[in-house]
Amino acid sequence: MEELIGFVASDHKASKILAVLDSKGEMDSRTIAKTLRIVGVDKTLEELMSRELIANSGGKSALTELGKQVSHKLRGV
Repeated sequence: MEELIGFVASDHKASKILAVLDSKGEMDSRTIAKTLRIVGVDKTLEELMSRELIANSGGKSALTELGKQVSHKLRGV
């Protein structure tokens, strides 16, 4: 868990993506990019999926239980 927290904390895009998915729920990559005003979202989403922090279903990404835990730890909740 600490390794995942460190990864997300050091990756600005990853931390913003986790935060927006935590607050707004599942979204497709285009909506995430527009909401956060960042480019290169797909690569970051793939990295988060490989670390099992998010899951993709029907073209939409959502936090896994592990992703929620990491996001809450980063926000100090």
